[in-house]
Amino acid sequence: MALTQPRHLGVAYLLWALGLVGVCGIQRFYSRRPISGTLYLFTFGLCFIGQLVDLWLLPDVVEQANAVHLLRSRGASLERQLLELARRNGTAGFTLNDALLALEGQPGVGSEQLRSEIERLLHGHLLDVGNDERGRVIYREP
Repeated sequence: MALTQPRHLGVAYLLWALGLVGVCGIQRFYSRRPISGTLYLFTFGLCFIGQLVDLWLLPDVVEQANAVHLLRSRGASLERQLLELARRNGTAGFTLNDALLALEGQPGVGSEQLRSEIERLLHGHLLDVGNDERGRVIYREP
């Protein structure tokens, strides 16, 4: 499936059910999480504990997998997309790289235009800037 196609919670739960017959982690691949999907596949869903935890996590995992799709399908302005990215990431915020990856494929959106829009949002007090525990510059809602 293409990156732009939305993921569905019902399908994710059906793929989760494959873990009952020993094929664990397929729901992770479907939700655009290939690393944890591979880990689940080779460890039988982390001895099935991770597979059980996914029963509660799948709605959030599918929502995160659809985040990029939702931004693109709405045709939202760059300002709105950045504000939605900040809201979705909460206190963790987002880096410039995160924003570039979330907006990839958008015509005319390069790093310079993105920096300019972030600066404008900072001056308008619509975004705050700070550092995360690794020292990276992050942007988040005030």
